[in-house]
Amino acid sequence: MNTGLSPSARDLFGPGQAVAIRDLLQSLFTAEMLSPSRRLWLLFGWISDVEILDNRGRQFAPLNPDWSSNWIRLHAVLEALVERGGNLALVLKDVEHNYAFVSKMQSLRKAYPGRIKIRLDSDVHEKGILGDDFVLSGSMNLTYNGIAVKSEHVTLRTDAPSVEEWRIVIEEKWGRLLE
Repeated sequence: MNTGLSPSARDLFGPGQAVAIRDLLQSLFTAEMLSPSRRLWLLFGWISDVEILDNRGRQFAPLNPDWSSNWIRLHAVLEALVERGGNLALVLKDVEHNYAFVSKMQSLRKAYPGRIKIRLDSDVHEKGILGDDFVLSGSMNLTYNGIAVKSEHVTLRTDAPSVEEWRIVIEEKWGRLLE
């Protein structure tokens, strides 16, 4: 079947491919820690401090030797990313569910002034992660239910035209509103 997508695109469907989605997130965030994007965008209606890196075998010790031999949660991964020179833009729906995660990010903002920008807005509907050379988009929120339970769809694109189209749209819409 020809989907019309280039070989630089990959579609995943949850919950049947939840392990593949989790593996993809782990790979994307690991790649970001090794070579941070100019600005990593996280855009979600709902976000939680989900488990991102499976460090039970200590395979991520070279990235952070202080991490325990357990799952590493999103806030710790983002902290490691910022420590390595990364810049973050979080565009999140202004709902109570997101406040706990934003609170964790506020302490990081104080430690790394100007490196983490956050926008809470009631109109946020985009869902995705945008780096310098990839965009992961679809219907999935960055929550446990979004990753592992609900019937969601995500597409990873790595072709430059798709990534740049997303960047232009996102920066035009949200860039000036970041705080």
